[in-house]
Amino acid sequence: MERDAIGAAPATYRPNLPILTTLRFFAAAEVVAFHVAQTRPGWARPVDFLSGLVSGGYAAVIFFFVLSGFILAYVHTGENERSACNVKAARFWRLRFARIAPAYYLGLLLAVPILIQVVAQSQASGWSVAFGMTSVVLFAQAWWPAYTTLWNFPAWSLSVECAFYALFPWLARTLARWPAAAVLAGSYALIVLTDAYRGELLGRTGLLGAVPKTDWLVLSAFPILYLPLFIFGMALARLYLFGRVLSPRLHAAMLGIGVALTVLIFGGAWMLPGWTRSDPALALVFALIVFGGAGAAGTFPLLARPTFVLLGEASYSMYILHIPLRVCWDNLAAAVAGLNGMPWLNFPLYFGFVVLVSIVVFRVVETPLRKSIAGHVDPVQPAGIA
Repeated sequence: MERDAIGAAPATYRPNLPILTTLRFFAAAEVVAFHVAQTRPGWARPVDFLSGLVSGGYAAVIFFFVLSGFILAYVHTGENERSACNVKAARFWRLRFARIAPAYYLGLLLAVPILIQVVAQSQASGWSVAFGMTSVVLFAQAWWPAYTTLWNFPAWSLSVECAFYALFPWLARTLARWPAAAVLAGSYALIVLTDAYRGELLGRTGLLGAVPKTDWLVLSAFPILYLPLFIFGMALARLYLFGRVLSPRLHAAMLGIGVALTVLIFGGAWMLPGWTRSDPALALVFALIVFGGAGAAGTFPLLARPTFVLLGEASYSMYILHIPLRVCWDNLAAAVAGLNGMPWLNFPLYFGFVVLVSIVVFRVVETPLRKSIAGHVDPVQPAGIA
């Protein structure tokens, strides 16, 4: 136990989960590859195993949302299943801000040239642009579809995460009244319903009016639509903490099956039905990965090595900085004759550039600023997207 440096509530110490930290790196790498493939049509053939594997950028974000719920509940749940958040709400929000803000605002700074170009090409009024920029600065852009991708567009998912953070102390207190298995089943039912009726749900609540099913951006970014995934992750964590203890080998088997299914679903996307890539299907697969990876200590020693853990710790910077870094890289690559025409070489070099810069940012920017804002070093480093 460790007494909180600001509040009076004690924080329960739990060991790190290095495999889950490492898995963040692979999820962030998928997002980076996805965005390259989206803007480089010749990077992979239209239908093959590689193009399928790099088509899962959206799925990687779904994984992050489930993982975020799991890790926050793992870190901030008390000593029994009926315990609520083990730190005061104000302290929790300060810790979350300390975790996401340094790299987030650095990403906005690096993306200013992109913003200038977007604004110059836009027909929006000055007031509209100013409001949109303010919403991005305040982590609120996902609530207004017109501004979801303004500035550094991967930041929309941090807007969703902040909605989760705002609700987490209340969710932790409320969900503690129910058995974890019941919360897991209920949240999964909501995932199914939300996936099937997301457009209708938004329209009926009057939040956005009628939303065409073809408007993928609105349907895939609005924060409330992802809340069941976050709660699903929280319920998984409570089952892991207070449910039946499983052997590391069984956890390892769950992790292996989950990873194999992920590779199959996306590598074979061209021949599998679309529902295999839906939120309900992916939630089950990611539950295997997260729950399995949490308890697989010692069974995959490579994934727990310091080098891989460091890559996982730097994955947030990878995720939030890779778009402005790509603009920088494209300018560098343009100076090298023929490099842009060799995707087999260009992408590995760009990816290595992103990884190297992200590690430097993690050590030089994120870590010291996080400690300064938070006021003390947390006993467990959360391993979600943020």
